[in-house]
Amino acid sequence: MRIALAPNLDKSDAVAAAQALLATMRDIGGHAHDIRMIPTISRPSFDAFDPDILILLGGDGTILQAARFISGMRAALVGINFGKLGYLASFTVDEFRAQLPQILGGELKISQRLMLDGAIYNAPENPDAPEPGPTALQTEPVFQCAALNDVVINAGIPFRMVQLTIAINGHDTTTFRGDGLIVSTSSGSTGYNLSAGGPLISPDINAVVITPICPHSLSFRPVVVPDDTEIRITPIRVNPGTHVSFDGQVSQPLVAGQYVVVRRAKKTLQLVENPAMSHWQMLASKLHWAQSPRA
Repeated sequence: MRIALAPNLDKSDAVAAAQALLATMRDIGGHAHDIRMIPTISRPSFDAFDPDILILLGGDGTILQAARFISGMRAALVGINFGKLGYLASFTVDEFRAQLPQILGGELKISQRLMLDGAIYNAPENPDAPEPGPTALQTEPVFQCAALNDVVINAGIPFRMVQLTIAINGHDTTTFRGDGLIVSTSSGSTGYNLSAGGPLISPDINAVVITPICPHSLSFRPVVVPDDTEIRITPIRVNPGTHVSFDGQVSQPLVAGQYVVVRRAKKTLQLVENPAMSHWQMLASKLHWAQSPRA
């Protein structure tokens, strides 16, 4: 088995822990496994080694960064938390050490996490041309990116409300004004979606959430749709700074005359779950879900 360790190089404690874990893992299983430290969290580094297990030492942002590169690869991702929340990077160093015999033995509890594919298209130049349907886009995307958590349209500078039209599977549904729109996976439902008033969804449910950001409406509530839904967002009015954000890490401007299509990515992310903490325990301990007020 090929095992790679990749620390967030901006976190000195993560780098030190990775070096210590590398020595420990080689002592325990070096005769049976190829265990290496890879230099950067990037697709070339992953491709060069092609690991069966990728151990990331960082925070949830490190997981989101790597997810874009390894979705569709055979690697199962293990996250050791050196960030703040540690919702995706669910292991502590001690918990990881305790699970080392199982990890080296291939006894992994793997969650198949839905990924999103977001693409920006230029609208057809012919105003009489039919709207692009769910299966036949008329142009190649001008920008395309994968996301594990969410694809977000933000109003941007000068922060006036934008006007967006939403079509679901080729059918126009609504046009609204607000500060933007979040299209989130179940994995991302605990992030920006939650802060914007969207629902929490168990990560083993393949669904997508459409959540408006501060809509100028009393009746636009978040909507949960099946993961095979195609969502098209067409801006009617945008700001100079309006942009599309992918997992809060990759950003691309969105201008009038373009539209955004969000659909399920072809490949999923294999995320190793921490057997010491269930999803519901994590909600209770890290997000303080449903806890009573405290004096």
